[in-house]
Amino acid sequence: MADSVHRNLQFGPFELSSSERVLRREGEALPLGSRALDLLIYLAERPGEVIAKQELIDHVWSDVTVEEGSIRVNVAAIRKALGDGQFGNRYIANIRGRGYSFVGPVGSLAGGTESRNAKFRHQGSLPVRPLMMIGRETVVSEVSDKLRNERFVTLVGPGGIGKTTVALAVGHAAAEEFGGKVHFVDLGSLTDPRHVVGAVATSLGLALKSRDPGLELVDLVRSQKLLIILDSSEHVIEAVALIAEQLYQETEQVYLLTTSRELLKVEGEHCCRVLPLDFPTDGSEQTANAVLRYPAVQLFVRRVAARTGSVVLTDEEAPFVAEMCRKLDGMPLAIELAAGQVAALGLKNTVSRLVSRLELLKLSHRTTVPRHRTLRATLDWSYDLLSDGERILLRRIAPFVSHFTLEDARSVAGELGAGTGEIFDAIAGLVEKSLIATRIDEAQAQYRLLDMTRAYALEKLEEHAEVDVVFRRHAEYVAGYLATPDLIRAKRLLEQTSAPARQAG
Repeated sequence: MADSVHRNLQFGPFELSSSERVLRREGEALPLGSRALDLLIYLAERPGEVIAKQELIDHVWSDVTVEEGSIRVNVAAIRKALGDGQFGNRYIANIRGRGYSFVGPVGSLAGGTESRNAKFRHQGSLPVRPLMMIGRETVVSEVSDKLRNERFVTLVGPGGIGKTTVALAVGHAAAEEFGGKVHFVDLGSLTDPRHVVGAVATSLGLALKSRDPGLELVDLVRSQKLLIILDSSEHVIEAVALIAEQLYQETEQVYLLTTSRELLKVEGEHCCRVLPLDFPTDGSEQTANAVLRYPAVQLFVRRVAARTGSVVLTDEEAPFVAEMCRKLDGMPLAIELAAGQVAALGLKNTVSRLVSRLELLKLSHRTTVPRHRTLRATLDWSYDLLSDGERILLRRIAPFVSHFTLEDARSVAGELGAGTGEIFDAIAGLVEKSLIATRIDEAQAQYRLLDMTRAYALEKLEEHAEVDVVFRRHAEYVAGYLATPDLIRAKRLLEQTSAPARQAG
């Protein structure tokens, strides 16, 4: 950048001066070698660009001949100095097969003497806009409007539904309205709830020093108009709820958008559920033109094309794609993972593999965040956050293929340990945590497990050696209805018996 000698760069709590050749945090110079500084300056002055390794070598080591290992050593030194990865923040990414990119939010401080306390001069901390977003235009518009009117919105849905994608799209759509002050806080890598406030402060470029960091953070942003996106909140939900409620109650221009598998349940919060992508229903027209009208199919085709170069969906293939999207319940993560299998194994082979719940849960993606690399990892993330009663109930309702009632669940699951009331609490908890879908049918609540959640629950049933007893209880419950005049209900329950019995064998 031609004017880099006339200004400092700021990212998070750091200042980088290319004229002084120094990296500071809170005014204190950090020890960093000359080559590492050259590398950091070159990357930070071109944020978001992927710079080839050879270009970096030519720039930083123009006077000597070195191997690629020199880049790795100096990038490691930079990451250590920046605490790269702490509090969910990343600054330098290795783009496999291409080079390196500075992925942190970068702003400038006019002149070389301004301190880090020139608050909010850097323009937010929003990652790049999602490269591919299909079928989410309506929800992005609805969330944007609700956020503008209500100031505090939580996107709720199961893992892999696309909450982060929607949140990023909303953030980018609102960036101009907030003068670029849109701050994204990835909480997924946090393991200690006490670090939540610190992660928010780091995203804002602030260093908190008081014994009450929440109050200090509120004081520092009280007069600012900005949007804070708190992503992946469920595993540190109490700490997120506390700071979100403080920011909402004690400021007037701080807007909050959170993503979670359950609501924070605090004052001011408004819920927006992110639903699966629409997919072709069983019995609908199955030609290529017909199925391509559905966002789930569009996403699948785009993802396969990204791996193979191009895809032309034929009428012969269309029913297989429609079946796959139904099996995956229109879940974007599952569809993306299946697309990787199709690129390697072909369409028909992949669809046939998805008949097995084990293959469904093993679908994988190498470079995404750990909790989204496989469907099993995504569900493990949710399962680990459940109470004992919720875990027991989740595995014991696995026999139900379609919708079931509270009475059905109570009869098949049996006692969870503390009496019949615990069944109701466990059902409510699983609904709140986005592991059970619900609908109201004829004034009665009906529940359903998504296919991939049910596959996971069946595995847990096997792990706890409960398959025989739970399926026997389910069969006895259905047999009881066969002996009653309620034949419609008995038929529905009977239909639920054959498929899970075969899969559980």
